[in-house]
Amino acid sequence: MRLARHVVTVKRLLVSKLLISFVWIAAVGDAQAQTGTAAHPNDVARFFAGLPVRPGSPLEVIANFPAAKAHAREAAALAEKWENFRLSQIRTWAGQEIHPKISRPRVVKYMFGGPDFVHATTVFPEVPEYILVGMEPLGSVPEFSRMNPAELQSFLSHLIYTMRSISKRSFFITKEMKEDFGNQGVDGVYPVLLYFAALTGHSVLDASYVKLDLNGAAVKCDASVATGIWLQIKPLAPSPKAPASQSLYYFKTDLSNAGFQAGRPFHKFITARPGGIGYLKAASYLMHTDSFSNIRNFLVGDCQYILQDASGIPANFFSQYYNVTYYGNYIGPIDMFSEYDQPGLRQLYQSGIARPLPFGTGYRMKDEHSIQMFGVRK
Repeated sequence: MRLARHVVTVKRLLVSKLLISFVWIAAVGDAQAQTGTAAHPNDVARFFAGLPVRPGSPLEVIANFPAAKAHAREAAALAEKWENFRLSQIRTWAGQEIHPKISRPRVVKYMFGGPDFVHATTVFPEVPEYILVGMEPLGSVPEFSRMNPAELQSFLSHLIYTMRSISKRSFFITKEMKEDFGNQGVDGVYPVLLYFAALTGHSVLDASYVKLDLNGAAVKCDASVATGIWLQIKPLAPSPKAPASQSLYYFKTDLSNAGFQAGRPFHKFITARPGGIGYLKAASYLMHTDSFSNIRNFLVGDCQYILQDASGIPANFFSQYYNVTYYGNYIGPIDMFSEYDQPGLRQLYQSGIARPLPFGTGYRMKDEHSIQMFGVRK
């Protein structure tokens, strides 16, 4: 008798789950049929960031499901925490210490930063082009109409987990991101870039996979042959001097001497955008080695300004080409990079030359242990 009741209960649960899945698929399908199109990338970005989507969007239906509502609450709480404890301090500091020293740059070149658009645009807002480079996979935006509620909940939970991870560290760990992106449905940086665009107050006008042709020009392409992602974005509350739109690029490319060479497509792409700002944070001290001398020498020879921590270009090399203002307190590298201590930098900081830095960044997340070096070309 008990076994029969158990079988009936299991059958009811299975039927209930099937009905939920059918209702889900029908609802999303009806929304797509009414609009005649898949969700616009701006709606996807806002959905990822837990923000309302436009009326009539296919995602409007999904946004009312319990998993999506829970995600919106978590995303709002994370955004508030991020703004209050990190981004507002960075924005204020940059406005006081960096912006008065620079003309309006045309491009930010953020090597080794992965998809970390949130810090790039917080320090350097309203720049026409951002070029982000890392080794994380490009990934994809899921087809929500093919996901059941459990799959959606898993995807959104993992997306929030990834965002919470970088909010605590302020940088991506490539090895961990590769492992994370292999699980739970978030398979690369595409959702992260869209999330960051919405989080930082941008609308996404267009989005596409891109590849670089032999001349170094970015052309739209299918995901199967892509080497990068391009977003066309625009600030929701632009200043009078803001560009009409901005281009955000992410490229998965090798920046070692074996990969970054004159004549290669990415070298041509970045050479066609001279000057601007170099941004280096949590760069694994790679440019302290001979294997990454090409990109180090390129940035020093190309950028009008460079903002970096100790893990970027060696400080003694950096100061040969730039007038440098020092911020924070240098106590040396973390244990993982102990071989890259810079005695000259330590001595310089002990002299009392550095200005205050009100936030942690890079590998040193405590305010009292973090540094920034801002260089203006001599």
